[in-house]
Amino acid sequence: MNTPRIGLLHCGTFPALRTLEDPALQPYRIESVYLPGSAPEDLAELDVVLVADRLHPGQRARFEPAVRAALQDAGKTVIILGENNVEDWLPGVGYTFRPTVFWAWRTGTDTGTRMRLPEDPLWEFFTRRAVDWHHHGLLHPPEGARSLVTMEEDGTDSGALLYLDEVNQPARLLVTTMDPVYHHGSGFMPGATQLLYSLLRWVSATHRPSAAA
Repeated sequence: MNTPRIGLLHCGTFPALRTLEDPALQPYRIESVYLPGSAPEDLAELDVVLVADRLHPGQRARFEPAVRAALQDAGKTVIILGENNVEDWLPGVGYTFRPTVFWAWRTGTDTGTRMRLPEDPLWEFFTRRAVDWHHHGLLHPPEGARSLVTMEEDGTDSGALLYLDEVNQPARLLVTTMDPVYHHGSGFMPGATQLLYSLLRWVSATHRPSAAA
């Protein structure tokens, strides 16, 4: 089994630190990449670059070129979680604001969240509860990316809440407007925990090392 090296980029907030200490995640051997004390070059040794949600914009900016460089490595997977303004620094991505819905996961209200492409292999690892709980707006990915979780409004999809891009760069790229590290580490919203666990299970089970490795 080719266990990937997973690095969590974070700024030392309590949700990120609690996530790193979660006993259920210890088998993944997640490496802490504390941005104020790390160098962008540190990402080169990782197989999976996991960009935690809600990073400090100034600290994130230092690492944005290194994240884009990671996208040029076919042996890597890059996962970027919500509220990181990807439209400003990730090539070819657009964004549209939508109000955040906080309590639909408790009331059962239909938020318009839809799971698409049911035959996609990713769905072997994710359930509806893992992707239908909360979000921070809509993404508009580049052509060729697969919008796996979308927002349906007036009968049509208006944007993606989670997409996977395996064609526009050598690396595998998953982007979502959901923020599971924050909510898992805060003990707030069970679906966030399911999404975080599912992401780690998916990226570990489907990791393909580069030919050079």
